[in-house]
Amino acid sequence: MHLGQFSKIFAVLLLCAEVSPLLAKSSSELIYTEPFDLAAGGTTLTRASQEGIVFANPALLPLGAATIRWIGLETAFIVDRDLAQNGTTNIKAAADTRNPNFVDTLFARSLHFGQQASFSLLNKNFAFSVFDRLEVDVEGSRYDNGGLPQVNFGGEAYAGGMATTAFQPLRWLSLGVTAKYLYMAEPNLQIPVTDVARIKELTENPNILRDQLKYGKGAGADIGSLFLYQTNTFDMSLGLKIEDVGGTRFTNGQKTLPQTTNAGLGMAFHGTTNVLHLSLDYRDMGNAYQEKKFKKVYLGARLMLAQMIGLAAGFYQGIPTFGVRFDAFFIKFGITAYGRELGTYPGDKQRNMVTIYTSIGF
Repeated sequence: MHLGQFSKIFAVLLLCAEVSPLLAKSSSELIYTEPFDLAAGGTTLTRASQEGIVFANPALLPLGAATIRWIGLETAFIVDRDLAQNGTTNIKAAADTRNPNFVDTLFARSLHFGQQASFSLLNKNFAFSVFDRLEVDVEGSRYDNGGLPQVNFGGEAYAGGMATTAFQPLRWLSLGVTAKYLYMAEPNLQIPVTDVARIKELTENPNILRDQLKYGKGAGADIGSLFLYQTNTFDMSLGLKIEDVGGTRFTNGQKTLPQTTNAGLGMAFHGTTNVLHLSLDYRDMGNAYQEKKFKKVYLGARLMLAQMIGLAAGFYQGIPTFGVRFDAFFIKFGITAYGRELGTYPGDKQRNMVTIYTSIGF
């Protein structure tokens, strides 16, 4: 895989924050979702991977049996699924300005890729995580900019730290709260295809451009609860989470993240070592982001075998997801295939991706 070409496109996005206005977060999606949870349709309110609990629902924290639940680093690389299936040559051609047909390639297909990483420390009542996520979307448009063709560069750049505390006052009730400090930018840039020199300049000077991204900074809080019904072989849970309590306000002219209310229902069938968990999440019940319903309903299933193999499938914004994860003691690795709808309606700007990830910790 030609990482040099990827880094050039990443640098293009970083410049966008300097030459275009920062946009408000436009979706009720989590700003960071652990890849295996994403394979389960992005359902996180009643169950989440250890690496993703801080981002999912703080009330999940006390449910683990171990005193120290997780200390470790997780990294993930996101690749456009269609290009990955066709091999690295097409990836290079679509991002390489030395190819005279690269603009035509962008008109024929979009590019979406990124990377994310998190370091987390969890015990039964406290957790801390720092994270970074960057995704880039590149597509050609023949009719924007007053009817002139152009290349659109968009992205999502998030980073920050989160601290969670939680407790279980009753056997059937868990409560938690998360404090967070976020850095966020969602830049957008349009370049006419006639400005070939400008496109080449943006893609050939990553070291100069990388430091020019200006994030909005803000502090906020989430509150979560989990209601449990448990037997020896069957569990049922109801998860509730209020994200961005009172709104999370940012510097640098970026709009406030609105408060949202989210609810999830989960069922688990388990034996001694194997567990099947089914879950349904409905995000942004008050419609603060004014999204269509298909973008707010997440459905997923997780099957854990002998605590070493995980299989997951689901629907994320109506798009099928699936993945597999292997746990080899101190190392976990897996792959997730999923899709996101970046537009308003189903199929408007659907992006299909593959995430390859690994975790190192205990």
